Amino acid sequence: MAKDKDKKKGGGRPWRENIEAIAVSVIVIVLFKYFVLEAYKIPTGSMQPTLMGWDDGKGGGVFDRVLVDKLSYRFRDPKRWEIAVFRYPLDTSKNFIKRLVGMPGEHLKIENGDLWTRPSEEDPWAILRRPPRLQDVHFKSLGTTGDWKETGVWSHTDDGLVVSGAGSARFPRTSSAVVDRYADGYPGDLVHAVKPKPSGSGRNKVGDLRLCTTLTADPDCTLVRLELLDGPYTYALEIPGPGAEPTEKARVKVADAADKWGQENLFIDGALSLANSDELEIQFQNLDDLLEVRLDGEVLFTLEVPPVARHQMTRSGVQLITRTGGAHFGELQVARDVFYTDDQKVTSWEIPEDSYVALGDNTQDSSDGRDWTLLGYKLDDGRELWGNQRSRENPLFAHGMPGGPQIFFRDQLGERHMFMQEEALPLPPRPLSFVPRNLVRGRAIAVVWPAWSSSYGLSRFQWCR
Repeated sequence: MAKDKDKKKGGGRPWRENIEAIAVSVIVIVLFKYFVLEAYKIPTGSMQPTLMGWDDGKGGGVFDRVLVDKLSYRFRDPKRWEIAVFRYPLDTSKNFIKRLVGMPGEHLKIENGDLWTRPSEEDPWAILRRPPRLQDVHFKSLGTTGDWKETGVWSHTDDGLVVSGAGSARFPRTSSAVVDRYADGYPGDLVHAVKPKPSGSGRNKVGDLRLCTTLTADPDCTLVRLELLDGPYTYALEIPGPGAEPTEKARVKVADAADKWGQENLFIDGALSLANSDELEIQFQNLDDLLEVRLDGEVLFTLEVPPVARHQMTRSGVQLITRTGGAHFGELQVARDVFYTDDQKVTSWEIPEDSYVALGDNTQDSSDGRDWTLLGYKLDDGRELWGNQRSRENPLFAHGMPGGPQIFFRDQLGERHMFMQEEALPLPPRPLSFVPRNLVRGRAIAVVWPAWSSSYGLSRFQWCR
């Protein structure tokens, strides 16, 4: 009998143990999600094309899911250029995702499409230069097929251009400058599917350009010249061809607005030469007022160059030139930098010690620290209510109600309020450009879904940079 009783007592244990295991698992999952990692769906296009939140208007689109590290910021502060998830300062019931560009306690401004910073009002402004990993994200590849103005005998290949004999080719062919077209840099077939915003596409001329090519030259070619045009300046990289004198060296030359080559002896150390028809993997770029030459991914040469004001930006582009013999420009790619627009409400900031400035990579279509604005009401009972100023969403007015018009208003905490219009005094709107440290929730580390979009021919699995 004793054995039978023991069996009966033990018969319920597997059921209880399963319940306990499920409960513990749920608690672990919730704690893990709250404190360590969580997946977020990108709802809007403010970070495109880095992170996609695009609705095609037909019930489809591409909406990235990103994995967010919520643990790191519990042990350290956010760093500049990180993509952060934070509670929206104008409505903390919502999460936003942007790139942190302005750090606590500094001054920040947008000027001529670039970001500038200084520690205090007494210090000079310095341009913010991005690390190489971020440069690769922000450079937007341009479609150049059929848009080269050519002299000489040129032919087009699947990946570039070939010139037979001396010649030149300039991009863009039909305009004086590269401009910030909205769909530049979008991957796969999205470059054709994404429609430009009516008020922002192609308004600004962009001088920060990158030229990449795998270069070979004919035996009689004496010189290959790559040029970057930036307003009044021309930056030329000259590479001796197989037909050049053995003493010739590669050099960078700089011309000013009067087309005077003031710096002609900026020779590049190392064997940057096309002798013996060597294949060279060249990257030549002008970014954030720094000229750079890379060979096979390694930096060979850098040069500080003058900033170009908007009124000076009469032209921009690239040019390929050969002398005597021909050359093959394989894997040819031209890209432009992101151009931060400055036609919003706020474009310069003195950042508090506990806050950040966050901007979207999709600078033409991002609700961020440039235009966040608080709308306020002072009620008859002395309370002040502040919330997000959105013309269609907040506030909402209800007319024809008993007692007169009423206002439905969502405050900064996301709570809804209803009050009579005659009992509320509108307060002047005020900018709220900053993200307080206590609202920053985590760091985006990877796009994990969709792994593949067959509709638009692209893979979205990638690290967030």
